[in-house]
Amino acid sequence: MEAVILAAGIGKRMKPLSYVFPKPLLRLGDKTVIDHIINWLLSNNIKDIKIVLSDVGRLVELYLKEKYESLSFYYSKPLGTAGQLNAVKNHISSSFLITYADVVTNFNIKPMFDFHLSNKSVFTIALKEIQIPIRYGVISHDKTGKVNSWEEKPNIEIAINAGIYIAEPEIFNYIKEEPSPMNDLVKTLLKEKKPVYAYHITGELFDIGNMEDYERANKIFEERLGNI
Repeated sequence: MEAVILAAGIGKRMKPLSYVFPKPLLRLGDKTVIDHIINWLLSNNIKDIKIVLSDVGRLVELYLKEKYESLSFYYSKPLGTAGQLNAVKNHISSSFLITYADVVTNFNIKPMFDFHLSNKSVFTIALKEIQIPIRYGVISHDKTGKVNSWEEKPNIEIAINAGIYIAEPEIFNYIKEEPSPMNDLVKTLLKEKKPVYAYHITGELFDIGNMEDYERANKIFEERLGNI
């Protein structure tokens, strides 16, 4: 299977750090964010890795070319998470994995790939269960208004988009030649009655999309390094 890392964003949520370095080159423990992603793909026997960059990402290409083989680089304007996929549409020949360049995880890809194939899915979305604390007391009641329970500041469990997908080349027929996010692509696929599936992943998932999340993840990775 091929993999595409979407790294053509401009890092607006990571300013001022992204004024100096492209977000994929920010450190997370002893490696850069994109090193973590590439190592995860390689550990899952995915060696054909395509990276979509914007013009500000040329430093990423220079850095990675010296470290890895079997990487290929493509350039796109900042066209959103779906729009930048057009940069590789003529270079994809089979089922392929898509991941954002600010998502670090360690789950086993093969079961998700098998799920994708067995369901003849055109687009499969990785979901991760998380718990969100509610700051308020939550009251449940019946249709008459009679109170059934009161839970004070409970945690609710929801499934979020992990920013990782498995897709068929067919999706390129539905990606606009203009800025468009991934949810627009999914809405179009659903409108066209194409099979879209969700797959729940296990393991770790770190979203490095903003400063708060980056600082939280970095603290965890630095603690794992121990005293060095």
